[in-house]
Amino acid sequence: MLNTKEINQSLSDLDGWTLEGTKIQKTISVQNWKGVMMLANTIGHISEVAWHHPDLLLSYSSLTIYLTSHDVGGVTSRDITLAKKIDDIIKWNPRGEDGPLEGTPDEDQHRYLK
Repeated sequence: MLNTKEINQSLSDLDGWTLEGTKIQKTISVQNWKGVMMLANTIGHISEVAWHHPDLLLSYSSLTIYLTSHDVGGVTSRDITLAKKIDDIIKWNPRGEDGPLEGTPDEDQHRYLK
């Protein structure tokens, strides 16, 4: 289990994650319910593959992720690693890469993340 100093140091390298008691959490705003479900399913997939399962709070236009290692009752390197993987996948945009994928158009009607 990480101590508070180690957790805060790790969170400084992540985008929007905070320490809340014995969990780290992040809220992501999206355009609508469809976006919430797309995001929840993506997080569900990578969490299952990692065999480390977050608590998710879904609302119409946001999703909150809570990560903790239940077996030790606090935040571990597993939580930090999964938070980073979630951020990497959510932030990925092929538009900035030199490849065949063009990325989502900039218009709001096409985006699901705010």
